[in-house]
Amino acid sequence: MSTKRSVDLDHGVAMVVTDLHGEGDVYDCIRAKFMELYEKGLVQYLILCGDLIHGYGEASEDDSLRMLVDVIQLQRRFGSHTIIMLLGNHEMPHIYGVTLSKGDQAFTPRFEHALSHSGRRDEVLAFLRSLPFVVRTKAGVLITHSGPTMAINSAYKAERILTFDHLAVLKLADDQIAARYPIDNLRKHPEYTLHARYHLAIEGPDDPRYSEFLRGQLISQTSEEFNLLWEVLFARGEVGLSEEFQDFFASEFLKHMSVTSPYEQRIVLYGHLPVRGGHKVIGQRQFRLASYSHANPPEDGEYLLVDCAQPIISARQLLGSLRQVFD
Repeated sequence: MSTKRSVDLDHGVAMVVTDLHGEGDVYDCIRAKFMELYEKGLVQYLILCGDLIHGYGEASEDDSLRMLVDVIQLQRRFGSHTIIMLLGNHEMPHIYGVTLSKGDQAFTPRFEHALSHSGRRDEVLAFLRSLPFVVRTKAGVLITHSGPTMAINSAYKAERILTFDHLAVLKLADDQIAARYPIDNLRKHPEYTLHARYHLAIEGPDDPRYSEFLRGQLISQTSEEFNLLWEVLFARGEVGLSEEFQDFFASEFLKHMSVTSPYEQRIVLYGHLPVRGGHKVIGQRQFRLASYSHANPPEDGEYLLVDCAQPIISARQLLGSLRQVFD
């Protein structure tokens, strides 16, 4: 069964925040600002554009799980239409049990072990599976985690990603494992157990989750649906494109993403990639925001207050809506 992966907003002001990566003090600061603005009636939505988790520093400084649980609790209090979190490329691997790393740093094992010790695994994974991928606004601003991607090269591809079903991908892999990889055979390979313990905090051969490490490997290597989602969430935006091609590239992406939208989407607003300062305007169609982790320096991080009803024609129109996280 497909699931709607978009949220449509036709009125009100959204506070848009990107990529906090386990920085608990920054999250607390932004949360307090939102609560103040919300109580005054100045904003109606908080949009977290994914990559809330996976700190870059020491484990003792990584507040990823606390932050994520707080977002779950805020949604219960205010509703998922007021507190909106998008799926980022750092959250997605935990749905499938795949490893995410960069250089010598493996991001996923730390969070998997924290999740297992918390007793909240089922709750957190259900929340991650529920997350939308985009917010579409009457203003014409499409809010995503990672921006435009050539993976969405048709209305058909846009429809596939906007109705994505994680559970169907997981079930297909589970069925394949049950038919082709008897659990007793896995138990004969101690190296498999070591990998499962390290990457997914699986306790041993008798753990009910024992085959999930294999499931992640199978999905990442064979699932077309997973690979499409991976390409979308790990998009590199305009990186490597000529200036002449950037607007065309973004316009084509927005055209396909607008086919099923109640409103034409003209600007794509996203985080995911580093910027100097707290934002970068790319041509007429792209606005990259960095609220902390991807800002250079991080103290220059910014958030946006977007009027979801007021038409936006050019990305530069959003400049007047920027606010400093640390003011």
